[in-house]
Amino acid sequence: MNKENILAIGSLFLVSLLGNSNSADCRENVLSGSLSMQQEYDSNIFQLENDEEDSWTTTLLPTLTLVSIGEKDEVSLTASSDLGWDQRLDERDFTHNLAFSGSRQISQYWRVTISDNYSYNDQSPERDMDAGLSVTGRFQRAGQYEQAEVARLLFPELSYTPDDYLYVLTELERRYAQASLSTQQEVDRYLSNTEGRRRYSDNEFSIGAEYEFARDSLLTLGYRYFANDDRSANISEYYEHSPSVGLSYRFNPQWLASVSYEFTKGQYDTANDLNKHNTLFAVDYTLSQTDQLSASYGYDTTNFQGTSEDIVDQTGELGWNHDLSANTRLTTTVSENYLAREYNGDETEAGLDFGISRRLQRGSITLGAGYLSGQQKRDGSWEDLRENWTVDGGISYTLLQDVTGTFNLAYEKRYLWPELGSKEDFDDYEAGASVTYTFLRWFALTCSYTYSKLESNNSIVSGYDEHLIMVGLSASKELMRW
Repeated sequence: MNKENILAIGSLFLVSLLGNSNSADCRENVLSGSLSMQQEYDSNIFQLENDEEDSWTTTLLPTLTLVSIGEKDEVSLTASSDLGWDQRLDERDFTHNLAFSGSRQISQYWRVTISDNYSYNDQSPERDMDAGLSVTGRFQRAGQYEQAEVARLLFPELSYTPDDYLYVLTELERRYAQASLSTQQEVDRYLSNTEGRRRYSDNEFSIGAEYEFARDSLLTLGYRYFANDDRSANISEYYEHSPSVGLSYRFNPQWLASVSYEFTKGQYDTANDLNKHNTLFAVDYTLSQTDQLSASYGYDTTNFQGTSEDIVDQTGELGWNHDLSANTRLTTTVSENYLAREYNGDETEAGLDFGISRRLQRGSITLGAGYLSGQQKRDGSWEDLRENWTVDGGISYTLLQDVTGTFNLAYEKRYLWPELGSKEDFDDYEAGASVTYTFLRWFALTCSYTYSKLESNNSIVSGYDEHLIMVGLSASKELMRW
């Protein structure tokens, strides 16, 4: 299914919804637009200690949205762009997005939904990954897309996020050395400079049906299709088919149980295809008006049709929410994860998170703390792998009638036990503040500042300081209603 067919389906769905209206008076149509311009300064874009590069980036964000609401249906169409200019390289990056969503109530119990999100991206060439640098050095200078693809190749057990960045850096050289020649060549392609721009499109189409029965009980059926069409040489395109089914059932006012299953078939042009099976069981129990308990168990498997490592990922969670007062809530979550891997040693991870939030008369305040401990099976015995301690807090407050401010602080202590070498520790600090001033009904001016600092005893991963400053002006207005 190509993007032209998908957009045609969305157009037909839109026409059918509009055509099935009983009369013109039964619909409300709203056209609105917004425009935002931002200027951002980053003092250390690669987060390095001895090779700092700063950057000024100007971004223009226009958006146009049409919403049409009928008696039994709703349709939304949004067109937006992200137009960026990097003054450091004198390069311009473009992203154009088109998003469509619609829903219709077929009967008292049946509801269908459909959505399509299409984006076209035109990015400047990579110019910072000198071939003389190590794999780690090139990874630090790579873009987010390249980093995620390298992690996919060398760390298949990770659903890579920026939180995994330090762990990947410390293990990257070893994983690269152990990889096959073909995998090393693909990693080198991602971590190399290019002459041409990277142009690619992503399209995600989904359709679903919901059947409501009994009290707060729901049966869902769905299908999702994702396609990445990359026009750059030697870049792996990706296609994904994902049917799913879910069932939630309320036994009584206290007990609610649910189960869901999703199958995903992923196809790469230049990498191993994969099959995923994701199953989730969950139970919620309302103990009282102030206490809610929850439990869940997830069983996920990923099987590759090649030499990549097959994995089985199991996760269990227990949660407790307690209202200390009408405006104060305490949340607690305990989690346990077991990752079984085909080639590398199995891993187990345990976590504990606390959070407290309080609504204020003119804002809110949050505090949190967490602990995470991981072990890996090496040579038949379990050894420490990682340990994280985190604390964070934030406040949002309306300073004046048209002025809102936010402030946040975070600290994380990380310990890593690499397979080769001694124990390593990192101290990660972050502080930020922002102020937003709204004026003349449609305009908003935002100024923000974030300071990040990493202290490291690792010889490969250096510490760094980073300053981020952003000034943005936005305007939004309802353009037409009929």
